[in-house]
Amino acid sequence: MKQNPKKLVPLALLVLLGIPSAQTQADRSLLREGNRQYKQQRYDQAELGYRRALETDSLDPRAHYNLGNTLYRQQHLDDALRHYEQTLQRPDLTPRQRANTLHNRGNTHLQTARQDPQQAQQHLQQAIQSYQDALKLDPKNNDTRYNLALARRLLQQQQQNQQNQQQQQNQQDKQDKQDQQNQQNQQQQNQQQDQKDQQRQNQQNQQQDDNQQGQQKESQQQPHPNQQRKQDAERMLEAVKNNERQTLKDQTKKLQATAGKHTDKDW
Repeated sequence: MKQNPKKLVPLALLVLLGIPSAQTQADRSLLREGNRQYKQQRYDQAELGYRRALETDSLDPRAHYNLGNTLYRQQHLDDALRHYEQTLQRPDLTPRQRANTLHNRGNTHLQTARQDPQQAQQHLQQAIQSYQDALKLDPKNNDTRYNLALARRLLQQQQQNQQNQQQQQNQQDKQDKQDQQNQQNQQQQNQQQDQKDQQRQNQQNQQQDDNQQGQQKESQQQPHPNQQRKQDAERMLEAVKNNERQTLKDQTKKLQATAGKHTDKDW
């Protein structure tokens, strides 16, 4: 929703009654010059006049209030807040003057909330408190009532956005945790599958080794065909030799038997 800047920043110059008689003519002249520059929207020149007035009287509530307004217009919000606080310390402010100061302090917190999202809720709450205090002193101020409603709506939106962001973050964290768990499970499955594949490969390798060893053993036990033929030939030759030796042995025995017989004959 587009906000009405006229209602959002109704700043007015503060004119106090009962100015102490000790106030110098120079001080009043500086304030008038500052007011003149402010009305012409020459805020840097107005700031100079109000600061010079504070050099003359550092407690002058008019100089603090109007300097706060000038700093607000230049978006120097922290400095503006300090000068509004200085104004509120004066006990001789009228209810209307105090209400105006509280109203402008609320505006400053509201603007700060827009510029500083990290501290937005804190400044919105302070703006709401300032507007509420101002309405107690000036209940008929519609600008203050409007800005109070605006600050409450912005605070509600801020809280809702924060809640939505928290829910999204929680969902994201939950999803990240689930993804991490799924990844771990997948890694475990991959490791288990790798172990099974390794075991199967080891078994295949072992079986191949066993087959090779068996083949080598059979190869060692069974002579080569050429070697077999050589061995058969050697056995046959050995058999022939054995047979010849036996035959020779038998013949020798026969000869010995024949030679051993002696026949005596008469001649």
